[in-house]
Amino acid sequence: MPEPTFTTPFAGRRLHFVGVGGCGVSGLALIAQKLGAEVTGSDMKSTMYLQSLQANGLTGMRVGHSVEHVPAAPAQIVYSSAIKPDNVERARARELGLPELHRSDLLAEITRVRRTIAVAGAHGKSSTSSLGAHVFSVCGVDPSYVVGALLRPPGVHAATGAGDLLVIEADESDKSLLSYQVDTAVVTNVDLDHVGDAGYQSVQDVAAVLAQFANRARETVVTEQAASYLSPLVANLTVVEPELIEGRPLAFRWAGEEYEVTHPGEHQLRNAALVVYLALREGCSPEAIRAALLSYPGVARRFELRGRTPGGARVVDDYAHHPVEVEAAVSAARQIAGNDGRVLAVFQPHLFSRTQQFLNEFLAALGKADAACMEPVYPAREDPEHWGHVAEELVAATGRADGVVMSPGREELVRMLRETAGPEDVVLLLGAGDVTELGEPLTA
Repeated sequence: MPEPTFTTPFAGRRLHFVGVGGCGVSGLALIAQKLGAEVTGSDMKSTMYLQSLQANGLTGMRVGHSVEHVPAAPAQIVYSSAIKPDNVERARARELGLPELHRSDLLAEITRVRRTIAVAGAHGKSSTSSLGAHVFSVCGVDPSYVVGALLRPPGVHAATGAGDLLVIEADESDKSLLSYQVDTAVVTNVDLDHVGDAGYQSVQDVAAVLAQFANRARETVVTEQAASYLSPLVANLTVVEPELIEGRPLAFRWAGEEYEVTHPGEHQLRNAALVVYLALREGCSPEAIRAALLSYPGVARRFELRGRTPGGARVVDDYAHHPVEVEAAVSAARQIAGNDGRVLAVFQPHLFSRTQQFLNEFLAALGKADAACMEPVYPAREDPEHWGHVAEELVAATGRADGVVMSPGREELVRMLRETAGPEDVVLLLGAGDVTELGEPLTA
């Protein structure tokens, strides 16, 4: 297939991506190079996204931030909200007079020249947009896409297709979703999160931003849950809710047709129903959509089966970092553990602010597992010294929670799980930090 011709002049541009190992920035780096830009980038550590870029031919990726990585003029610096103005590379770029672009600015350029489906919502953005990209591709729509998780295979989360359709994930955490020119807005759900990032104080604050996003689009497609918040704020909503089929947890009906998915959990059925609606609208047949859904390989860290322990327990890795997501992952694990197996959860809280806001809700969600281990908070961009009291609150809270304990340390935790988890059990790794690193020693 020929590469699409974008009116945006990428050819000849020199773009340096700071924080290129993040999910939002790395996909843009891949697309920019495919469209003719000279691309370099750096990140503090080697992430799976940075490794994906290197595997796909982007040789200018560096680990660590240094003024030496900043290219000479003419060049533009692309950064995410996680990269602060005092970053050494951003500071050096200002000294050189190089223009800076937030990652959403670059993505907005692409949305202005492609018919765009943008998937927003508190939970399920990556899963829904990735599933959509896969289904459209299999059905011959040949979309371009930029999503927040690596499709397995092909091990990328961005691609340029020959069709006129672009599928993106639209993030409300920094309100960058308001930058895009969107034809179809998709909202998976409305929930309170990012209390420390965007300063949301209530779920109504989140709904108001998602309503602004929806009102800019030609059509807005939502679940029933999202509609309950957005219907007073958005004039025209298309509500898509699957009919669940008793006794068949991986199947649903929509518009008189039955479909089946490859991953457990009712949330997956709702995500898939949204994709089915969109694919039918794009002219895909129910038969083609059914085949595409069943060939979906899933994405990295979204209920990803990593292997089995020596005792035969399945090790599942999931990015869940909000109480609703944790509860959904535990529920999905319960489906595959059945009556004879246990769900053994390891949860690493992500951000002190989120942990403090939702501590009781996290404990309640983890309490639905048969046993749960809480790791120390993964601070990400927050200062542990400023938030040290939250770590103390976490230890005290787990001491009062039934079935939830603090981790004894990763080496001891791995030893315990390898020795005690049985063949019907599911070991569930939960969190947006580096808890994923436990997958390898557990299954070695």
